Amino acid sequence: MRFAIGGIVNETNTFATGPVGLDAFLQLRGEACLAYARTNHSLGGAIDGCRDLGIEPVPTLYADAFASGLPSRTAFTTLLDELAGRIADAGPLDGVVLTLHGAMAADGHPDAESTIARRVRAVVGPDVPIAVTLDFHANIGQPMVDAVEIVTTYDTYPHRDEAERAREAAALLARTARGEIRPTAALAKPPMLPVPQGQHTEVSPFRDLIAAAHAMERRDALTVTVAGGFPYADVPVAGAGFLVITDGEPERARSLADALARQAWTSREAMRVRNTPVEQAVAEAIAYPDGSVILVDVGDNIGGGTPGDGTALLAELLRQRARRAVMVIADRAAVADAARAGVGGIVESMVGGKTDAWHGEPVPIQGRVGAISDGRWVHEGPEWAGVPVDMGTTAVVQVDGVTLVLTEKPTAPGDLQQLKSLGIEPAAQQIIVVKAAVRWRGGYGPIAKRAIHVDTPGLGSADLMRFPFRHVRRPIWPLDPETAWAPPSIPGS
Repeated sequence: MRFAIGGIVNETNTFATGPVGLDAFLQLRGEACLAYARTNHSLGGAIDGCRDLGIEPVPTLYADAFASGLPSRTAFTTLLDELAGRIADAGPLDGVVLTLHGAMAADGHPDAESTIARRVRAVVGPDVPIAVTLDFHANIGQPMVDAVEIVTTYDTYPHRDEAERAREAAALLARTARGEIRPTAALAKPPMLPVPQGQHTEVSPFRDLIAAAHAMERRDALTVTVAGGFPYADVPVAGAGFLVITDGEPERARSLADALARQAWTSREAMRVRNTPVEQAVAEAIAYPDGSVILVDVGDNIGGGTPGDGTALLAELLRQRARRAVMVIADRAAVADAARAGVGGIVESMVGGKTDAWHGEPVPIQGRVGAISDGRWVHEGPEWAGVPVDMGTTAVVQVDGVTLVLTEKPTAPGDLQQLKSLGIEPAAQQIIVVKAAVRWRGGYGPIAKRAIHVDTPGLGSADLMRFPFRHVRRPIWPLDPETAWAPPSIPGS
């Protein structure tokens, strides 16, 4: 058997600066895709899953732009045309595994995954089954579900099971191609828009939803998806989704999907979060007797498409004279200033707050350059274990008691190697600022003595009332607190 492998990935924050061009996408073609084998990544899991089953993976195109603003129409259509063309040219296929995100939008394509799935379906025809792997924060649309046979989504946030879920997709696709199963799917989407911070799968209510999904898989379903959704994509399909795939039992799939949706809806208030004001958070971190204290810069959550140059916490750490604090900020111009000063030199620069009006003002700094690096390292995991990273030229600058790491490219925190690769020992710090919501827990959780989620300004804010939504379906919770909803009843459910 031969399965085509490929995909287009982006988590799109439609409020962020855009459009994003073609050059923002990492693009791997043909055999280059196979470099992801044996990594904890969806593409790697799809490759490994095929090989483990004796199926030939046929790599086509994999394009990935880290979470960002809206990709341009030209970028999206160019990549989609190439993906479809490579699949069409791949020769006889028994199946297709698409690595997608689930919360991608592009100019003219508010539900990009549905567009991709339908285009690939048109290429391979009705008889070649298609599997899709999605991120836990997917905004799942019914047109995508209708175009494919199999959908799997990570069960964890932080995402520890990317490769595992992709291997599951490959295995189910193989059973479908052999005629052993007849997948039937049902999608339930209650009107709820939980923020990423409220979607942590190791605590309730999402821990309970995942447990319920696993129980369904043991008894009645081939696979069950709990997708928290991505609220910073202002598109009609945004929000939580619950997808159940059964073996030829559509009414059973509908009943189970509705049951999960009902469970989520009744526990929605537990998904609401309230964060600590900036000044209070920094004061508490400084006063805490035993580091490391993690200050979570929720408003500048890089994994949610923010620029990584938010300055609210940097300004406050300097104002309160914090010691043994470390913070990463993406600022290409400040990196250039540090590089000109050279290792051991004194650099003066205006840092951060340069991308938009959401993330604070630039902060003046004067500090000694401790190191200049190429910014390359490899994830130790658990998330993305084995996947290489390129932060661009990176400078380490000591500014009073703050070790400031300046990078050319925004890079989501979640792996200790981000600091270790620069000679910074995370466990030796009193305060570590992470620009994230939950992802940081994968790497920093084991060393954290305390975590304080901070109500910083930015495009990742947990307060959705700060955003000018125009396209999400309304009413929807929590934007409309009085929203009423109940799943349709199914005879015999």
